[in-house]
Amino acid sequence: MHDDEIAETTGEIDVTIAAVAGVALDALHVAVTIAPRGGDVEEVGTLIAHLAHVEPVRWEARASYDEWIVGLAVTSTGTPYAVTADGALRVGLGADGRRYPLPARRGLAGLWLAADDDVLVCGPGVLGRVRLGRGRVIIDVTDDEGPGDACAVAGRDGARGAIAVGTHGAVWSYDGAEWIAHETAARETLQDVAWHVDGRAYVAGADGGLFAWDGTALTAIARADAPLSAVTSWRGDVYVVSGRAAIARLDGDRLTAIKALPVSRLRAIDDHLVVWGGSLVARHDGTGWWGGPLHLP
Repeated sequence: MHDDEIAETTGEIDVTIAAVAGVALDALHVAVTIAPRGGDVEEVGTLIAHLAHVEPVRWEARASYDEWIVGLAVTSTGTPYAVTADGALRVGLGADGRRYPLPARRGLAGLWLAADDDVLVCGPGVLGRVRLGRGRVIIDVTDDEGPGDACAVAGRDGARGAIAVGTHGAVWSYDGAEWIAHETAARETLQDVAWHVDGRAYVAGADGGLFAWDGTALTAIARADAPLSAVTSWRGDVYVVSGRAAIARLDGDRLTAIKALPVSRLRAIDDHLVVWGGSLVARHDGTGWWGGPLHLP
């Protein structure tokens, strides 16, 4: 969970939307972290729900787990993939799902689907790729004690060319077989990464820096006066979450606030800008905003 995520407290329980993923609005899934106040990580649970009806909004629970899911992705056919804080990869849900413990001693932080059966994972001291085929699973996980701990990973077309970002301004690129560490001029934790239509990957920094990776170097693009916790590409523009309440768009070398909402994450999904934080999830279609607190029957 990111440090700046906002939890909603209900009695003695903290409820936080950890991740939202999907290829379409009617295939949207959320991972909801449920934790007792003042408890430890062993007491954290996760509920997976999907958007059963867009208008009016209706969420339905699909599965629950006695572990902390920190990252979520959904295939083109609607199968959820998830990574956990203790280093496992989950594929599918409930009785039909599978759980693969990975050699990640300090857990996992993020994932990205290169294809429906090909996933890149990252976490503190670890970078990896897992390929699932009929009757076999190929797990290629690398211990990396390089320049920092990986926080997020993203690619464009397939696994080759993907990058991971992390603490101390660390960047790794993936050539399809190996992860290559790169020194950068950034001196802050790089919390999120998203590829843009200009062929560069944009990276959000915890000290407010927005950077761009062109395949060889990380360049400073803009700077906010608050931490950047998320970045995405939508309709030809780059969007970030700045601080705890500002959704902003990159305009030249400046970040222009477009909406104040108490969120910490955002993604482009099905031609909508989807944002979330605490128990709130909302979407923007370019003209209006819809959403509110997540309610499950």
